[in-house]
Amino acid sequence: MTRVISRTPTALAVTLSATLALTLASAGVAQATPHAADFDATPPWAGKPFYEQQVLAVGGDGVFPNYRIPALTVTNDGDLLASYDGRPTGIDAPGPNSILQRRSTDNGRTWQPTTVVRAGVAGAQKQGYSDPSYIVDRTTGTVFNFHVFSMDQGFTGSRPGVDPANRNVLHANVSSSTDEGHTWQHRTITAEITADLGWRSRFAASGQGIQLKYGEHAGRLLQQFTIINGAGAFQAVSVYSDDHGQSWQVGKPVGVGMDENKTVELSDGRIMLNSRDSARSGYRKVAYSTDGGVTYGEVTLDRELPDPTNNASIVRAFPNAPKGSNEARVLLFSNAATQSSRTNGTVRMSCDDGQTWPAARVFAPGEMAYSTLATLPDGGVGLLYEPGHNAVTFARFNLAWLQGLCAPLTAPEVTAERGTSLTTELTVHNQLGPVIRPESLSFDSPEGWTVEASSPGAITPGRTATVPVTITVPAAGPGGTHRIPMRLTDSTGRSSAGTITVRVPKTPEEVDGRISVTGGTLTNPKTTPYAVGDRLQFTFRVRNLTDAVTTVVPTGNLRDFDPNVDARNCRWRNLPGNDAYNCGSGYHLVTQADLDRGSFTPVTTWTSTSGEDVTVVEHRGQEVTLR
Repeated sequence: MTRVISRTPTALAVTLSATLALTLASAGVAQATPHAADFDATPPWAGKPFYEQQVLAVGGDGVFPNYRIPALTVTNDGDLLASYDGRPTGIDAPGPNSILQRRSTDNGRTWQPTTVVRAGVAGAQKQGYSDPSYIVDRTTGTVFNFHVFSMDQGFTGSRPGVDPANRNVLHANVSSSTDEGHTWQHRTITAEITADLGWRSRFAASGQGIQLKYGEHAGRLLQQFTIINGAGAFQAVSVYSDDHGQSWQVGKPVGVGMDENKTVELSDGRIMLNSRDSARSGYRKVAYSTDGGVTYGEVTLDRELPDPTNNASIVRAFPNAPKGSNEARVLLFSNAATQSSRTNGTVRMSCDDGQTWPAARVFAPGEMAYSTLATLPDGGVGLLYEPGHNAVTFARFNLAWLQGLCAPLTAPEVTAERGTSLTTELTVHNQLGPVIRPESLSFDSPEGWTVEASSPGAITPGRTATVPVTITVPAAGPGGTHRIPMRLTDSTGRSSAGTITVRVPKTPEEVDGRISVTGGTLTNPKTTPYAVGDRLQFTFRVRNLTDAVTTVVPTGNLRDFDPNVDARNCRWRNLPGNDAYNCGSGYHLVTQADLDRGSFTPVTTWTSTSGEDVTVVEHRGQEVTLR
């Protein structure tokens, strides 16, 4: 059988007409050379919108009672590979799970029967393989499938060590295939990617890794991992290869409270890391690397990407696009777009390297857990996702289905007092695509507010339009941060979105998550003089003074106290309104300097975060006389 695979920069299934080619050029879309070793999506303004899906696996089919954790990629020959866990006991590692795979040779329209990449072994000497993630080396064609190798421990129970025979270590495995994923060779790489023997656990973030395209690190393979370091903190780290997978190295871990994380190469060659937040902020965490993923800068929250502490996916829509081009800036992102539940599966599009996300469409309004994206040889986009926690569904769509414009709406953040009006400016930037002819501009303002603006005129590619916006805040309105969604719709029915942020100062009584801290009391006093090494144990009581849920994080001069230092600590996540807790784990070991001074006092700082409200309480505990 002969299959013709299109690798043109727009990846259209049919030859572009001269008219469309002219449109692409006039819209600022870069033209790459043919037969590039990757697959680009069809531009969002081209083609008839479509979305279709089918179930690939569902628990209780007589083979496995549970299927979870999707991974997706396209081989150099254009075969679409979908991988996921088959879980015979329905649990994560250390269950005797298997890594399964299905193949499509027609862009996901039909699928071949299930095969096994790595089979789990049940029994007393059980072995399990979980959480797959693919990388395809576009230079050699080798397909890699990273996954967990477990025996007696899962992620949180794993112990320090790198011996592949140690049953209490959660290991890192990678399977490789040189025949498009038909047969596999297997390796355990725990020792290669464990830079600090204090690290006690690690797993590859499921979905898909990347291969870098630009600059001195072009060709580098990059797979993201989550580790638990010696202090018990969850960190993100890049595992990479510069020799086509013959060996693997590990970068420097970044952040705390990280979890499953993905990377994408931006148009300027930087790497963006996008992570699930195990600290449950309700948003994605983001950091950037300028050295090909070895190190990353400061971790920040992306408040345009709400997330309920869940896995997600981020990819380039046009991976063949030249560095610095408009196409190279286009990213796709999928996740459960809520802050509280694994629902509302949504695909978003950014046309400026993830600075804004003006286009979005919901594909699963009900339950939706993990998801992963891949661009297809016919110009479509593949989406493999979990419609809950016991099935795997494949969807295929084109960018036209998003019905979005690469034209973010932006406005500066403003502050307004109750009962006042102000005028600010709204900017619309046509970043990529044909001329935009706006038909409407709407605002979803809070009750009692008034937001008024006129639609801008036609906006040519690469140009911006600015219109004044007048905002009136009611006298009786609540204080706080108000994010007002805005949407521009053009004459074709496509739209783009943005947010105006208005801060209305709160009264002291309106601040959520206010806390009181008492105690700092010594619980094990001595009647004889203290000596170096004596342990001083303290207890504290923290009360939430508001109706809102809050998270309390302490720091101070104690051990087993600060979550950034010790796994055992006095942090409390999601403290209910008007509730309280006691913490008695904090301690101090007497030093010679303490004895010379004659006393020790616990000095602590407690930070309470409830939504966007942050309260900081400084507290001095009981002074302990040591002589």
